Amino acid sequence: MSSVRPMRTDVTTRIDASWVITPEGPVADASVVVADGAIAWVGATSAAPLADEVVDCSWGLLAPGLVDAHTHLGLSWSKALGPTTGHPVYDVFWPRESSLDHDLVKAFAMSSAAEALLAGTTCVADHYFFADASAEATTAVGIRSFVGETMATRYVPHHGRASIERGIDFVERHRSTHLVHPALAPHALDTMGAEALSEVAAEARRLGVPLHMHVAQSDREVADVQAEYGCGPVEKLAEIGVLDQPLLAAHAMHASEGELDLLARSPSVSTVYCPTVHAGLGRSLPAARLRLIGGNVALGTDAVPTQRRKLASEARAAVICQQVLTGDAGALSLLDAFEMATAGGAAAIGLANQIGTIEVGKRADVVAHRLDQPAMAPFTDPVEVWTCSGPDQVHSVWVDGRRVVEDGHLVLVDEGSIARSAQAARAKLFLRN
Repeated sequence: MSSVRPMRTDVTTRIDASWVITPEGPVADASVVVADGAIAWVGATSAAPLADEVVDCSWGLLAPGLVDAHTHLGLSWSKALGPTTGHPVYDVFWPRESSLDHDLVKAFAMSSAAEALLAGTTCVADHYFFADASAEATTAVGIRSFVGETMATRYVPHHGRASIERGIDFVERHRSTHLVHPALAPHALDTMGAEALSEVAAEARRLGVPLHMHVAQSDREVADVQAEYGCGPVEKLAEIGVLDQPLLAAHAMHASEGELDLLARSPSVSTVYCPTVHAGLGRSLPAARLRLIGGNVALGTDAVPTQRRKLASEARAAVICQQVLTGDAGALSLLDAFEMATAGGAAAIGLANQIGTIEVGKRADVVAHRLDQPAMAPFTDPVEVWTCSGPDQVHSVWVDGRRVVEDGHLVLVDEGSIARSAQAARAKLFLRN
């Protein structure tokens, strides 16, 4: 690990690259100038202004940082569990999550946040227990985060009235925490109940923050909601007004066609597609159709025993899975998937005016990908080759103008210590039950 360097706000940095992906398309031999954490200039290197520091990335591609719009950082304990039986949420995760505590979640979240950052993700939308632990972890690693405390009134570990109070308290305490964007995170309609969810939605409006929740993620959820309310989950959310405010709706792969139309017609709602997880559960969100009818769709990694936090891989998987689902090779293009993983994710978490694209005025959340490696060559389109990138190709990452990955390694924290702490935490958790 290189020594921790304090953030200098009085220094301008110019990053020179072979390609820069802008909202108008890829620009060859271009530069980005960063000042006070923001993008101050974008254009041809030949016309670039002078800067205090020049970073030579002429071997690579400069792209917007990725936005993982739905994940559970503290679930890295489930990595590589091997074959499991039953539903991963109800039969694998919940029984063991009752033994979690703040320190365990922080160790797991550090591992997840580091993995995401090293793969080119600069913002993660985390929905988990002990949200303070996730906020501490993401802050330490240097990644931007959209964080909410999982809330539930029944079924879920750590449920009860106290979980709602913890979630509200988390938002109130972190409204000005640098790089942490708090949200209210009810688990789902079936685990909250309509009355409690309506209360939380009102609190989100009062606090001016989005809701982040699971929506129609399983047959069990749909059946329980149907039995209790006589309608589907999305229909009930519409009835109680939840679709009329900023909402990050994870999954929705069990929503009916009519409910998908409801999501698409609700301008403040974004739906999150997690391709690998959906495929593993045998039911994919029709993301291409949802986009076609006007819905904003973002990409997420979620978390299952075999999953990695490599959002570029999820983008390529999204294209393939939507082709299988629709039978149309053009249903979802790589450019569509790129937008879902960047600008679409930023819009989903309410940060479209701050991140998601490389343009003047946005915060400098950018990633330098190597193009001089066999995995990235040959190529014809810089956007399409981006989906081949991963930790081996991510050279440098800047978040809010601060370089947090350099030469493929974390700058602010020691990777070995993170790995050892996560391994020790996993052993401790598995000894508890």
